[in-house]
Amino acid sequence: MMKFDLEKEEVIKCFHCGNETPMSQIGKYSWGSRDIEFADFDYLYEYELFACPVCHKVTLRESYGDETMIVPHLDGAMRYHCDKTILFPTNSIDSNSIPSKVKEAYEAALKVKNIDKYVGLLALRRTLELVLKDKGATKWGLKDKIEEIAEKGVLPDTLKEASSLTKILGDSAAHDKEMDIEQQDVESMAEFVEYIIEYLYVVPDKINSYKQRLSSKTERSE
Repeated sequence: MMKFDLEKEEVIKCFHCGNETPMSQIGKYSWGSRDIEFADFDYLYEYELFACPVCHKVTLRESYGDETMIVPHLDGAMRYHCDKTILFPTNSIDSNSIPSKVKEAYEAALKVKNIDKYVGLLALRRTLELVLKDKGATKWGLKDKIEEIAEKGVLPDTLKEASSLTKILGDSAAHDKEMDIEQQDVESMAEFVEYIIEYLYVVPDKINSYKQRLSSKTERSE
């Protein structure tokens, strides 16, 4: 097994296997205002790569700090802090346009899908149901909700199919049906649900934001 000259070891949760364990830092890169000539604002981005000793897969973490991020402590001293985010494996979706319940449900699915594929499928199914309810579905079963939203023209045919596939695999996980589910199936369902979220929430929000920017540019040019 390959050995590294370890610079740092830190307890981090591995979203590949679910273990919270001391991980060895095997890579590091940073950049910020110090790399820019005549920067008038101090900031730093730091990227660290950690190896899990249990599943041997890697985690990539981003840390960001700047001169405004100061927190007072009980001893009266002022200390800097930084925001830390796991970039890989993906365990969050970044958009203010997504309803909080949908966002939380989908992020929960991302966090468990590599740990327990059946629980991951159930969480994805729940996310889909929350999306459909948010978009006005009133019928009882998930299949009927999908049909209802599709008939209203909210879901195009391709995403209706993606929704139906997510339901089928979610039902299989829920009712212990004899279906050979592989990890790749779960990854595909996570992608399908993300496509649905992007189509219904993220893309319209981005289009509206761009239209506002374009409108302001047009007004300034007149």
